[in-house]
Amino acid sequence: MRACKNIRAVSFDCGRTLYYEVEEDYVVFHRVLQRLGYKFELTEVQKALDSARLWWNRVKAKTGEVWNEDSWARLLQRMASNLAIQNPDFIAMQLRDCWLSEAEFRAYEDAVPTLSELRNAGFKLIAISNVSSGKNLKTYMRKAGILDYFDAIIASGDIGYEKPHPEIFKTASKVSNIPLDCILHVGDKYEEDYLGACNAGLKALLIDRKGTHKDKQCPKISKLTELFCFL
Repeated sequence: MRACKNIRAVSFDCGRTLYYEVEEDYVVFHRVLQRLGYKFELTEVQKALDSARLWWNRVKAKTGEVWNEDSWARLLQRMASNLAIQNPDFIAMQLRDCWLSEAEFRAYEDAVPTLSELRNAGFKLIAISNVSSGKNLKTYMRKAGILDYFDAIIASGDIGYEKPHPEIFKTASKVSNIPLDCILHVGDKYEEDYLGACNAGLKALLIDRKGTHKDKQCPKISKLTELFCFL
């Protein structure tokens, strides 16, 4: 892909593109459960969460349901039930709230310099993420220290469409008042981010930090600062 002179906005996937979780979810849940008085082994919590995620994947495959706040709560209820916890609905709410408070998100070293330079150059910045809600996404971004750089935040759980569905990218275009072909999207998932954005009419780059997409024939970058070669 050659440099695109008409790009007016850059949209980003969030998790594993701009920031990452410092700890695995089950580690945080294990710590919360210990504080609540439960004496599970770490591996027990991991197994319960993995099983709940497999259950959710089956539900999603069968129904096409989009991940949102309700499905997040149901997954945690399932995890609590897998651990044979009494009153799993109540414990699930405590797990959700405590996880949101305790989970740590850290921006990649190239994220803030890239976002700052893009802002200074006059580009609008949009976050597009398959996540339960915009409220939660803002919390993650705030913890990572990148929230204030963005002009628009699009969360799949709020609008009912997930990447790679074209509608989530069209929503970003409408909210930002930028035509689809004037937006460059950057993300780490080939189907969701690269193909999804291209099929919706955006320009797109695949960020491949660890070289795991060498077989994909598409424009790739290994760090965010390389995207300036395409602007």
